[in-house]
Amino acid sequence: GSTKINRQEYRYSQEIIMTSKKSNNHHRFTFAIDRGGTFTDIYCELPDKTSIVRKLLSVDPNNYNDAPREGIRRILCEFGPRFYPEDEALYESLRQSSEMKVPTKHIARITMGTTVATNALLERQGARCALLITKGFGNLLKINNQTRSNIFDLEIARLQSLYEEVVEVDERVILAKYCRPNESPYKNSDEFKTTSDTATKEEFIVLKPLDEGAVRDVLIGLKRKGITSIAVALMHSYSFRQHEVEVGKIAKDVGIEEISLASDVSPMTKIVPRGHTALASAYLTPIIQKYVKSFLGGFTKFEETTRLNFMKSDGGLADVGAFGGHQAILSGPAGGVIGYAKTSYTGEDPVIGFDMGGTSTDVSRFDGSLELLYNSVIADTYIQAPQLDISTVAAGGGSRLFLSNGLFIVGPESAGSDPGPVCYRKDGHLAVTDANLVLGRIVPDYFPHIFGPNENEPLDYDSAYKKFEELRESTPEGKKYSIPELAAGFIRVANEAMCRPIRNLTTMKGHDLSKHILSVFGGAGPQHACAIAMILGMKKVLVHKYGGILSAYGLSMADVVVEEQEAAANIFSRYDSSEEKFTTDSSLDVETKFGYLENRAIESLSSQGYDRSEIQLERYLHLRFEGTDTSMMTPYSVDQASNWFVNQYKREFGFVLKRDILLDDYRVRGVVLGARVEEDDV
Repeated sequence: GSTKINRQEYRYSQEIIMTSKKSNNHHRFTFAIDRGGTFTDIYCELPDKTSIVRKLLSVDPNNYNDAPREGIRRILCEFGPRFYPEDEALYESLRQSSEMKVPTKHIARITMGTTVATNALLERQGARCALLITKGFGNLLKINNQTRSNIFDLEIARLQSLYEEVVEVDERVILAKYCRPNESPYKNSDEFKTTSDTATKEEFIVLKPLDEGAVRDVLIGLKRKGITSIAVALMHSYSFRQHEVEVGKIAKDVGIEEISLASDVSPMTKIVPRGHTALASAYLTPIIQKYVKSFLGGFTKFEETTRLNFMKSDGGLADVGAFGGHQAILSGPAGGVIGYAKTSYTGEDPVIGFDMGGTSTDVSRFDGSLELLYNSVIADTYIQAPQLDISTVAAGGGSRLFLSNGLFIVGPESAGSDPGPVCYRKDGHLAVTDANLVLGRIVPDYFPHIFGPNENEPLDYDSAYKKFEELRESTPEGKKYSIPELAAGFIRVANEAMCRPIRNLTTMKGHDLSKHILSVFGGAGPQHACAIAMILGMKKVLVHKYGGILSAYGLSMADVVVEEQEAAANIFSRYDSSEEKFTTDSSLDVETKFGYLENRAIESLSSQGYDRSEIQLERYLHLRFEGTDTSMMTPYSVDQASNWFVNQYKREFGFVLKRDILLDDYRVRGVVLGARVEEDDV
């Protein structure tokens, strides 16, 4: 059957129960869960406000099907009878049967970060989908913007396209302002319809109306082929939405399950990133919904008792009914950024977040506000949506170790959690974790005893040491080293690989690295912290008490965020060459536009059960210099937005253009603040 979640029904049930949940949260469990590539970390606040942490292998098919749900089940079995003695028999039954659905009446909230969308995008395992685009532009997303990641590469290996089929829709609109009245056959012609009923209030000429019958036939044909997800990206839809909306209505009538309109997903200029973003949503959202449905299927009456939020790529939480695939690509590492930002930053020195897990290492920077990117490329896919500025390198505790012609090679292949490193007792591969174990940097007695067939054994030191001996004897170069020297050599290579993204985030952007604090977390982070700090010349390292599960802890403190945006096409500030200054255009009705978007954000958050007094609103403008295509998201305040944009532009590029400043779109960010960190939590 369909995996699509009924979003309206879920929100309606949330509205009904929210009043009782606000008063009863302190009597129930809350869970924050980060499902990584190797380990699933769980931070749980018990009904008496004390907290516990748990770790499970993310993949362990011999013992459970879903790690997050299994972690919740185990904690409820362990602590449920203590707080709810009247339900002791229920929890005893749950303990004895791993197939029994988990009761949710004592769970107030579950917050999750997931790598499901990330993995589906990287491995091209998303939903079967089709792209509907204006006729004549069928190859546009494949051509992209002609950027070459390596301009001298003679063999460029491109990833498979996200769409299975492309359909060219016979429709066309053009901007009237680019038609010269004396030359254009379209301007002022009775044959062609013109309209100014658009988001930007610009006048458009409809050269070719949408052929609804042809679109219906095409969609019926796609459904017969088993394609039930579509992305619609038509020319100028950032402002002229009518044709995309009509296609969406037809698709819904035909029975297409996932309909991603570019004008809804990313109502911004530039059809290439707008189309890619809509395509990512159509490709990944069904996978997210399938996972969510599977997760919820293991619980009883979930939507009637419990709030479920997912972490978005921008560091904010989204209601499960509003969680789209294009928002989920950095869902996994985003929790860690929130965790160190709320626990490590004191308002003085900027902080570098160093999150080293089992599969990869994520690096980011915080200096009082989250650093967001609004245009990024991930796995050959352009994403035009807010995402945290996180750099990832394929070096983690599970990165495999190789000796090749005397070279020490770390990764990018990962041992994962099944089979995992050699010391996991699953006949795995030699990895960074094995090197740290052999060097004495990991003490098996203090590491979770979750290995072996019964999940009750410690790490296997002897097997790791033996595997290093085999590696040393396998090559003539390896015999030159002792086992500790061999292990230390791999650690040095891994450390250098992890230093590169830190330099890119700081030195390459004009920041003094020595003035930063290194906040390390993730299961493997502290093992490498001092070496990384020494290489980079950093003087201070912070390790939080929840450093091993800081991503999960960050999820428990994250803000709930809703973003609303609308395109614009105006001159925001005019450059006065006589006085050499920028003057904001007084004819712009900025307040009305922001008021409209703020009401939409408030309505969205209110439908999730939040009170108006809890909601904070932030205003942004997307600005650029006339004649350029490099826009910057700028915080809005009266008479200060132009100065902020100019100063930021100069810091980023080293110069300022003496031109008018154009406004591309308005954006409002509605925020419900998460939990604050108490002093004794740090």
